[in-house]
Amino acid sequence: MKIEVLFSEICNQFGDPQNAEYLRQSMPQAEMIYTPLTDEPYFVSGEPDVILLGSMSESIQRRVAGILRPLRDRLTALADAGKVILFTGNASDLLGKKITYVTEKLETEGIGIFDFTVTTDWFRRVNGKVIGEADGITVTGFRSQFAEMSGDNSSCGFIKVERGFGLNEKSKIEGFRYKNLIATQLIGPILPLNPLFCEHLMELAGAAGFRAAFREEAIAAYDQRVREFRDPSTAF
Repeated sequence: MKIEVLFSEICNQFGDPQNAEYLRQSMPQAEMIYTPLTDEPYFVSGEPDVILLGSMSESIQRRVAGILRPLRDRLTALADAGKVILFTGNASDLLGKKITYVTEKLETEGIGIFDFTVTTDWFRRVNGKVIGEADGITVTGFRSQFAEMSGDNSSCGFIKVERGFGLNEKSKIEGFRYKNLIATQLIGPILPLNPLFCEHLMELAGAAGFRAAFREEAIAAYDQRVREFRDPSTAF
């Protein structure tokens, strides 16, 4: 099992690096490949089973867009081969067509795998919680973002939202998904917060019998979070 973590020295906000750390602790025999921003991604010529990219600043987001945009076909080919590709937080913005930075009066093209656009406004931060279902598994998460997505993910969404909102504040479908390629604005980080979904995702990546690290404790914390998120008194 090979797991590539893209640009973790600089794409490391909101605890997203703990997605990779949780996989490392869950599967110590896996080969962890940490690709710095200055190097060519391993997936260009190699075949990782999992690719992770986490949240970043807006200026870094534009740099990463320039790096990954020419690699669109390669990422799509890996998704077609069933590889797990997880972009979390504002890394998910990169998989759309365009990002408009209202405050900075800038635009950048995205990778263009999904049909959506993003508007980022530094004077409008949205924080919140999400609980919903993906592949029949309850998933919880948090969001803290300046960005709003516009598009139609009704046929390619990631999470069917129970409480909270999805693509934007008018939507009940969160994120985008093509096979095992997932773009989600959830942060937190999503894998240790959701050990059952983590196990499911790694099974999809080919890790038969995968079990999440600290499984008993992680599931107990997850169960408590699900109860809290479903409690009508919990603010979203």
